[in-house]
Amino acid sequence: MTATTGPSRFGVRAAVHDYSGVVVLREVDFELRSGEIHALLGENGSGKSTLIKVLTGAVRPSGGTLFLDGEPVTFATPQQAQAAGVAVVHQNYNLFPDLSVEQTLLTSASGIPRRARAMGAVDHRSWRRTVGALLQGLGVDLDPRALVGALGPAERKFVEIARAMVAEPRFLILDEPTASLEPGAAGRVLDLMRTLRGRGVGLAFVSHRLDEVAATADRVTVLRDGERVAERDTVGLTTAEMARLMVGDRPQESARPVTSSVRPDVLLSVRDVRVSDDGAPFDLDVHAGETVAVTGLVGSGAAAFVSMVGGDVPLRGRAEMDGRAISLRTAREAQAHGIGFIPEDRKARGLVLEHSCAVNVSLASLGQVSRAGRISRGRLLRRAEEYRTRLDIRMAQVTAPASSLSGGNQQKVLVAKWLASGVRLIAVEEPTQGVDIGGRAQIHDLLREFTAGGGAVVLFSTDVHEVLALADRVAVFRHGSLQRLHSHTDLDQAQLTALAGGDDAAVTRPPTPTSVTGSSRSTVRTEN
Repeated sequence: MTATTGPSRFGVRAAVHDYSGVVVLREVDFELRSGEIHALLGENGSGKSTLIKVLTGAVRPSGGTLFLDGEPVTFATPQQAQAAGVAVVHQNYNLFPDLSVEQTLLTSASGIPRRARAMGAVDHRSWRRTVGALLQGLGVDLDPRALVGALGPAERKFVEIARAMVAEPRFLILDEPTASLEPGAAGRVLDLMRTLRGRGVGLAFVSHRLDEVAATADRVTVLRDGERVAERDTVGLTTAEMARLMVGDRPQESARPVTSSVRPDVLLSVRDVRVSDDGAPFDLDVHAGETVAVTGLVGSGAAAFVSMVGGDVPLRGRAEMDGRAISLRTAREAQAHGIGFIPEDRKARGLVLEHSCAVNVSLASLGQVSRAGRISRGRLLRRAEEYRTRLDIRMAQVTAPASSLSGGNQQKVLVAKWLASGVRLIAVEEPTQGVDIGGRAQIHDLLREFTAGGGAVVLFSTDVHEVLALADRVAVFRHGSLQRLHSHTDLDQAQLTALAGGDDAAVTRPPTPTSVTGSSRSTVRTEN
């Protein structure tokens, strides 16, 4: 690994890109300098991922110019970017668990040592020494012979960074390098990034953890709706200011009922819940007529909790429904207790796409459209027509396959499925992901109608606008446990973004209790 011989700059000027006419980058400038850490911030859909693809040769921009040391460059492929000294580490692991560390790094090596007397076979002993020296230079304590599958999350991320550094790049781009890591492991990855900065490598990294950005980055660039809205030095820049730059001055979504439908009776109560081995246990009450929105960064435990409520994975803790103890180990058990689950991947796990919309609407309650154990086609179709009209599901006919519907209408069919079944609580992941604006508003209205009738919703969403538009209370998860629980009236978009990123000072009001009726139990219970 070598550093640059002098200051070097790499980036893009006036980057423009669109997908099928939808503009996702609007004349974006981004510059990375050797020996610095430059954070790239923005909400989901702001254009960060596309900008990374442009910088690393995965996407040819519709307009704009890449430059390296003042000269224009063109990358037709990621391999050309690598040859020019630009490497990338993606958010998701791209490793083979059955390979050793040294074998994994060998897949990225160009100058592989060979054994002249063995017909050019790889000289593994020499390569092991090379890998050992590379890891030592990075300050990483790993055995080159260790199997990747036996390593922890932080060590696997070290391997990915080391693999990128085999080619001695001048610039390294990291997409959410700490997203799925607990604090200790994340800190080790950040330390490695600082080591690389000290060796003259220029690093760009995407992160939603604003506390990490403040502690690690030298500069930040903020994207919003495909445009660069700010570039700032981090000296004196607070996480609250970062959050406000990300969300801007857009009006808050407020198409929520003027009066609350929350009732005093507790519908679901969970106690001593753990969503991870290292996370603190917590308690939470969900009331009839209430929507509790659960949010947090990737790996925070927020999505895992909603999956537990819906029975998609076994609940690690105790649960009561209407004051009676229940078991939540499977989706079947959850449904038996009046809980429905809408997964994020509606196509693969929520619907049976090849079956008709009519079948999908009654899929969770086929007994209600059956006679003597046989499905009544008449009842099946009449019920589907009822929900088609009630929920304004756009389809040619109820006998059309679910695969023929748009994303928003597929989501409506999923909601109809649980409304028809008579459940009293719906656990839903990313309720409007991939849904257009019109469909989004309709799905929000359906969920509000459900709670207005006395049902309850526990939803996971990474969209702060959606969270504040739907929630009566907002549960913020970090590092595998519930950290904050607030009334939606306590938060705006910037404050919620800052809370998820680790800035508890962003909200001055104290968290609400677990029960809206004023429970004396603490929101978060930790053990010494």
